[in-house]
Amino acid sequence: MSRAPYQTKQKAAVLECLHKSGGAHLTIPQISERLKAAGTAVSMPTLYRCMDTLVAEGRARKYVLDGNAASCYQYNSGAEKEELFHFRCEKCGRLLHFQSEELRQLNVRMKQRKSGKIDLEQTVFYGICDTCEP
Repeated sequence: MSRAPYQTKQKAAVLECLHKSGGAHLTIPQISERLKAAGTAVSMPTLYRCMDTLVAEGRARKYVLDGNAASCYQYNSGAEKEELFHFRCEKCGRLLHFQSEELRQLNVRMKQRKSGKIDLEQTVFYGICDTCEP
């Protein structure tokens, strides 16, 4: 018999902050600032533990961009039926979503591999966005 996920006031506040972000990718410091602005103080260690729990529960997604940037998090409503892939602009640093039927098909094949399963939804593609392109 499995138990329902444990819910604290801090965890509820963090989840609400992510939900209200409109799909934005937020770092831990950004989440902390938004919580403080909303009148909810959550310590950094509690925030890190909370984010780890939300990711494990599938209620948030974690993206590790590269060794120089902080990980970012995004609310996961579970309603997304289409895989979303990620693109990071090398000029402005924005992280953008895009869809690709070719990558979706490749993603299915990569997840079905017998050894070394690869999840392309966790992969970040790099280039120059339309706004920064000359």
